[in-house]
Amino acid sequence: MIETILSSAEPSAIALVCGQNQISYQQLGDNITVRVNWLKANGVERLAMALDNGLEWVYFDLACTAADICIIPIPGFFSPAQQAHLLQKSGADLLISDVAAEQLHNTPFTDIYYQLNPIEQLCAMPNNTGKITFTSGSTGTPKGVCLSHHSQHVVAQSLVETIGIQQPRHLCLLPLATLLENIAGVYAPLLAGGTVILATSAQRGFKGSRLTDIPAMLALIQHSQPNTLILVPELLLVLLSACQQGWQVPASLQFIAVGGAKVSASLLNQAKQAGLPVYQGYGLSECVSVVALNTAKHDIFQSVGKVLAHNQITQQSGEIVVRGNLFLGYLDEPETFHPEQVLTGDRGRVEDGYVYVEGRTKHLIINSFGRNVSPEWIEAELIASGLFAQTIVLGEARPHCVALLVPISKQISEAQITFAIGQINAALPDYGQIKAWSCISPMTYQAGLLTANGKLQRANISHTYQRLVESLYQSDNQFEVEY
Repeated sequence: MIETILSSAEPSAIALVCGQNQISYQQLGDNITVRVNWLKANGVERLAMALDNGLEWVYFDLACTAADICIIPIPGFFSPAQQAHLLQKSGADLLISDVAAEQLHNTPFTDIYYQLNPIEQLCAMPNNTGKITFTSGSTGTPKGVCLSHHSQHVVAQSLVETIGIQQPRHLCLLPLATLLENIAGVYAPLLAGGTVILATSAQRGFKGSRLTDIPAMLALIQHSQPNTLILVPELLLVLLSACQQGWQVPASLQFIAVGGAKVSASLLNQAKQAGLPVYQGYGLSECVSVVALNTAKHDIFQSVGKVLAHNQITQQSGEIVVRGNLFLGYLDEPETFHPEQVLTGDRGRVEDGYVYVEGRTKHLIINSFGRNVSPEWIEAELIASGLFAQTIVLGEARPHCVALLVPISKQISEAQITFAIGQINAALPDYGQIKAWSCISPMTYQAGLLTANGKLQRANISHTYQRLVESLYQSDNQFEVEY
């Protein structure tokens, strides 16, 4: 992949932009070579990387690809316990960080520090593992998904061909430790001869995993004038809200990929009408990120897009099954090594090459009347109202659904929520309608209510708010606030 990247543009063309630094493709190649030599001199076989978005993240990631070294990105929002688990579990023999600490040593690279890790016992890892991406999934203990360098290249090249934008100018808004941004936001633009714009968490408006400075993010987008972005639904809602308050969408924007959770068709439609060129996609770490994607040529709001050429999708008992370009297996779980297919856990269907996802099989609510309800379906409609930052719908073995809501601001009134839920209920069958609700404090990863990649920890949320949910079913009061 490195040779393909370095030959994708003229040596003098700009590959990376980070603050005042503009790095040409020639300089990118030189920086990769220097880091390859340093890693080899230190005998590194598995490199753990705790870096914020920046030049060094890209240099070391591509150096590991060039040297066939296994790289283990550490999400910046992992707790110390999870980081320790990751280092021990992965068998990383060297850690690099951009945060100085007493136990870390200086590298030849500015503001990059390292620590050698004594390896007591290596966990079983599939052959050809080039990256271990850790995701907490549905539990708090990170799970290592092993990927080859080649499989990542396949997905990136498939995205280049599918999106069809040559020499794109891409701004990375998500952490590079997020596999989607890593592959679709770095590899793909570089393979297309484009420019990747990098900014720190603070410059992007983030603190940990949360967006805390919206004006900073909006200013960064305006200043960068990107052609492409990758968003999760929450960030799409932020941009849509900004547009509705007068923010001007940069004329440079041509393609915004949205994924990570179900997105309401009405939200996508609102975003399009506001001038945001949004296209929903679908993927899993086990499928090396992107599996399907809508594009300007092929776009159906209700779907998550057309299946990309590198994979095949079928169904088994209503569950989406993926074959083709897959992960190598889970770290230290030899029984999972070299799978022939991935059972996604998502309910859905494929029609005329488009994938339709209806919700998680394990999240399906079966009410006390035996009717099936997909909570993601209703949650997406609640988010599309523009009033809520987070929502969760509950109702397992109950006569009707209730919702816990995190308003987008404390200025949202009971009347606004009542009206919005009334409109949403009018479009839902009776068994899917929300009969009671409560506003709660933001659900966070630190509180154990979200996974590391921002998805709802449904069992934990149900347990945490058990008494509140019980009160919603027992009380005639249909609106409660618990800030």
